[in-house]
Amino acid sequence: MITPVTHLDEFRARASRASRRSRHLELRRGRAMHLLDIENLVGSTRPTTSEVEEVMTIYEALVPTGVMDHYVVAVNHTALLAVGIAFHGVRLLARSGPDGADSALAETAYLDRIDLRFERVVIGSGDGFFVSLARWLTEAGLHVTVVARPGSLSRRLSTAVRDIIPLEPPTQHAA
Repeated sequence: MITPVTHLDEFRARASRASRRSRHLELRRGRAMHLLDIENLVGSTRPTTSEVEEVMTIYEALVPTGVMDHYVVAVNHTALLAVGIAFHGVRLLARSGPDGADSALAETAYLDRIDLRFERVVIGSGDGFFVSLARWLTEAGLHVTVVARPGSLSRRLSTAVRDIIPLEPPTQHAA
């Protein structure tokens, strides 16, 4: 038999959980996280500052952004300076080795619990490494978009998300 005190405690616990859930949903509203594997977007393990700036100009023209968006950019340590010069106001991560930048981005997403803080996530990479992350975010109710260069999008990643934006350089017109 449930005593009135236990019943009241249970009611308070449920109300507290509902309130936390409501705060999380409010915190997420209108916010996006951009997780950028800039080497993959540029197509080079040693991107130059000008290559990064060019890719980001194209990215910003294709991807809807808002004033409350956050950016996390990952590179290997040899590209840190060139990439760092191209970006302002982003969280810049450096990790070398196979899938170094990919794992740094994924770890940040999981550890920072972006599923609770953002409504939308844009994964700037075509690497299959991000399949688990994309599925986790989708299952948490986030809208996940992948931005990738044509020909560099993993088949597994393309089937894990509904929204894919091809990152194509502008076509050069003859004068």
